[in-house]
Amino acid sequence: MMKFLVKQQKIEVLEREVIASDQIAFVSVKFVFDGTWKTLHKVVQFTQCEETYNVVLGTEGTTCLLPAELHPGAVKMSLFGYDAESDTTVRATTVPVTLHIRQSGFVEDSATPIPPTPDLYTQLLKKLSEMQTGANGKDGRSAYEIAIENGFVGTAAEWLESLKGRDGLPGKDGADGLPGKDGTNGKDGLPGKDGRDGRDGKDGVSPDLTNYPDADAVKALIQAAVQPLLQQAHVHENLNVLDDLTADELSLLRALQEFEDDTTYNIQTFREAIAALNEKAHTHENQSALDQITAAKIAQWDGFGTQINGLSTKVTVYSEKTERTLESLQKQIDNLTSGRNYTVLFQSGQNAISTYASNLSMILDGRYQTMADFLTAYPQFCSAENNFMLSYSQTCFNWDKSVLTVCAKPLSLTKNAEIVMSYQSGSSEAGSLYLVQKPQKIDIPIGVYVNTEIDANRAVSLDFHWLQSDTFITTITECTGISDGEYYLAWVGRSNNSHPKIRFLKVLEG
Repeated sequence: MMKFLVKQQKIEVLEREVIASDQIAFVSVKFVFDGTWKTLHKVVQFTQCEETYNVVLGTEGTTCLLPAELHPGAVKMSLFGYDAESDTTVRATTVPVTLHIRQSGFVEDSATPIPPTPDLYTQLLKKLSEMQTGANGKDGRSAYEIAIENGFVGTAAEWLESLKGRDGLPGKDGADGLPGKDGTNGKDGLPGKDGRDGRDGKDGVSPDLTNYPDADAVKALIQAAVQPLLQQAHVHENLNVLDDLTADELSLLRALQEFEDDTTYNIQTFREAIAALNEKAHTHENQSALDQITAAKIAQWDGFGTQINGLSTKVTVYSEKTERTLESLQKQIDNLTSGRNYTVLFQSGQNAISTYASNLSMILDGRYQTMADFLTAYPQFCSAENNFMLSYSQTCFNWDKSVLTVCAKPLSLTKNAEIVMSYQSGSSEAGSLYLVQKPQKIDIPIGVYVNTEIDANRAVSLDFHWLQSDTFITTITECTGISDGEYYLAWVGRSNNSHPKIRFLKVLEG
């Protein structure tokens, strides 16, 4: 049995016990009320996700059963009461407390359905019926009769309706549903009408390449060069000029026009495209399709090729400088972390789950899970597929889910402590890295406690950013500004553009 003290608008825990799911009429909740609640007609509310279950205590009741519909996760419990004998409207409320229901070992038995908790209206009608018969079988006055005596006008049903409070605020959006099945293919549409003949296109203009290297400039150059050539071939009556081009030659032309697959094109590539097209054109009687490709045009293409080669060189040089800078920074970090005694909270590899899973837990969509349970639902989060790293990918969680990961191993930290993380991130963005001070006593799962402290803004938020990198990088986060003590570490990984993969996490204590 759980026992709570209701004092004014606050609920205090007197006795707490572990609650398992799948129970029916087994878990009792007892309340001790202070003097302000004694004469009130009391109702207990249990809220989980978007569902609320009301249990009527009445005026004299102090104990109720936990609703059987509640499932594993957090449950908000509160009370409200009203004074039916008051001349004015009186309604008492409390700040909710959180109950945590754990997964039971019960195997689902379809032959034993869960009895639904009656709604508030049904329970009030039942209470009203019970109140009409007093002790020793004598008729007593009901709350409705007392209300009539004090000026209420209307039926019993209307009186019950008057006891209802105002509508609550809209609930939060539920979790995303599972992806739907692919639809069947539609029928083929009717053939389209023939298009009109195009007009001669103008020669392309070379963009200015003196600015910062940009892949879009390369694409614009190629389109400007290829598009006029294709237009010239299609303005003639003899459209079979291009019909005999091979698949490889057509692919080459399309690649030139769209600059796909990160292929590096040079002047020789352009010449091959022109030569292939010319060769096909001159095998037909109507050779005028490509007569306008003069030596000047080819020279113009040479100019495009030269500029593209120059731009490619700029991009290559810039990329090499960036890589050298990253390598230099990484060496500095490696030198700082070498030879120091770190507490390892996670290290990828074949033994990662057996070694570290017992200290890790996750909060996803407001639901607490141990890492063992989490991997049952999301096996790709840490698997051989990613060398047993912590992977916050879209493959696991769909788009832009936030996963709070909590380490239950307490850390003795001072302002000189450092957190070292090795990871790979798809984009740069502000991250969330928290320290939550360890309490003297805790009787709920550490992951739940840490999540509650973060939600209440009582956690220390460290200055942390995910940095985009195609390779794994190591970053150091200092713990300046914290007071000496024991802390739990937590962080958030998002399945958005960053979708980080964490290779290891170490902490320099002290």
